[in-house]
Amino acid sequence: MNCPVCRTLVAAGPPPLVGHDVLFETTARSFQIAGCPACGCRFIDPLPADEELESFYPTRYWWKPSPGLLKSLEGAYRKLALRGHVAFIERAASSAGLRLLDVGCGSATLLGLMKQRGFTVRGFDSSAEAAQIALEVDGVEVTVGSRLQDAGFDDSSFDVITLFHVMEHVTDPHGVLAEVRRMLRPGGKLVLQVPNIDSWQFRLFGARWYGLDVPRHVVNYSSAAILRLIESAGFKVVRARHFNLRDNAPALASSLFPSLDPVSRGVRLHRRGRTEPVVLAWGRHVLYLGAVLAAYPFAIAEAAAGNGATIMIEAKRS
Repeated sequence: MNCPVCRTLVAAGPPPLVGHDVLFETTARSFQIAGCPACGCRFIDPLPADEELESFYPTRYWWKPSPGLLKSLEGAYRKLALRGHVAFIERAASSAGLRLLDVGCGSATLLGLMKQRGFTVRGFDSSAEAAQIALEVDGVEVTVGSRLQDAGFDDSSFDVITLFHVMEHVTDPHGVLAEVRRMLRPGGKLVLQVPNIDSWQFRLFGARWYGLDVPRHVVNYSSAAILRLIESAGFKVVRARHFNLRDNAPALASSLFPSLDPVSRGVRLHRRGRTEPVVLAWGRHVLYLGAVLAAYPFAIAEAAAGNGATIMIEAKRS
């Protein structure tokens, strides 16, 4: 098949990986992850159809606030960990009061923080439940849909559009970025983040790396591949960053101890109709927090070497 990033016919490439849904157990299937020798990306071969891809997303795939001290502490930690994202957006925007769209916003914690900083915010997500929570908790309006191309936003209607951990989920990355460019005003900014398969973490864990999230991540980007994709879509890359608090160290911790990952653990318990005893839940959270803290030195080192577990990019619409 043709590479979904550089569109080169992939006749031969690096040995394929074989992955399974380790985190959410939505399917027992095996998935072949092919590699493109031209741009360095990896992708599920064959790419799943939209209907099949939807079946890989469990209920409550996104984070959901709820009553209780444990969830309150988790929510406070999430807001603290998002400070790097907020600072990156503010620098890209250059001023407050701008029109901001966050694609794949979930329950819109990030948009709530940006709203507090004076931005006019709007979200887009596939979950109607997440959209309702965003409205109730932060007063953020979220348009619900399965494809950004069907959302119906006007031309040049936003100054900044963010896509945090979105592009790895879509089978048509060129179509998504073309739509983003249409919605941005001339000179508007794109802020985008994806897992980075140039990372030391990917080299260590392969198909079991948390950042691959088989089979929901259908296209996995090297630094060169995502930069090439962005520039081919009519954007000029301004800067790239390989580290942030929210994602890099937790990806390592969840790769080492997938049974401790808070989101996937909650999904598995919900599917099985089980409730975790409070003492056990607190214990697992404490263990996971300890694993995340212990992972920071490694995550910082790989980012300093230019091989961070994520890459966050600011690009300007030409």
